[in-house]
Amino acid sequence: MGYGVELSSRTANRAPPPKKRTRGRRRIDRTEILEAAFKLLAEQGEAGFSVRKAGAAAGVDPMTVLHHFQSKDILLRALADKALSTVAIPLPSGDWRKDLLAVANAYRDLARRYPNIFHLHFRFNATGPADHASSEIVYRAMRETGLPDAAAAGLGLAFYAFVLGFALAEVEGLLVPLSPKEEEELNALDPLGYPATRAFIPAFKKLDAQAAFNSAFSAFIAGIAARAKN
Repeated sequence: MGYGVELSSRTANRAPPPKKRTRGRRRIDRTEILEAAFKLLAEQGEAGFSVRKAGAAAGVDPMTVLHHFQSKDILLRALADKALSTVAIPLPSGDWRKDLLAVANAYRDLARRYPNIFHLHFRFNATGPADHASSEIVYRAMRETGLPDAAAAGLGLAFYAFVLGFALAEVEGLLVPLSPKEEEELNALDPLGYPATRAFIPAFKKLDAQAAFNSAFSAFIAGIAARAKN
C-alpha cells in the first residue's frame, strides 16, 4: 500500500471531531414576558418602564416583546389586567350593596399592593378578562337595584370612578392626617376668605381613611337606593 493510500485510509477511519454545540436563546413565551414586565413595572413604575427594558428583563429583544403584544399600550393593558387577576372578587351574592362593597374593597387592596400599576385602570375602559369579571359583578348589582338600564349603566361607571379615585387618593397620600407644615399653611390663610377651610383643620388633623371611605360609600349607596325607589 502506498504512503498516500495509507494516509488516506487512516484519515477516513479516524472518527470526526465532535461538533461544537451552539447555544441559542431559549424560546420565551408570552406569559414569561408578562411576568418579567410585571415585576419591572411594579418595582420601577411607568417612568422607568419601556418595551426595551421589559425585553431586557425577560431576556429577549424588544421585537420579541412586540411580536407578542404589538405595542406598549397593549402590554400595559395586559399588565393592568394581570394585577387585577391577583384580587379575590367573590361571586354575586344577590345583595347588590354587599357586592359593590366587595368590589370596592378589592380595588383598594389592589392599589395598596401595586401602587405603581394601579393608575393604569384609569386609562382603559376595560383591561381584559379579569376586568370584565369584576365589572360583571358591578353591572349585575346595578341591575338588581331595579333602575332602568341606562341609569344603572351610568351609575355603574360612576361607581368605578369613585372607587378608583378613592383608592388612588389613599396610596398617593391625599387621605392622611394633616402634617404640621400643612397645618401651618392652612392656618396662614385669611380667615375671612377661607373660613370653611380653616374650620376643617381639626378634622383634617385626625383624618381616618377608612372612616372617610365608609362615609363616602354609604352616601353613594344611599343615593342609588333613593333613586331606585323613585
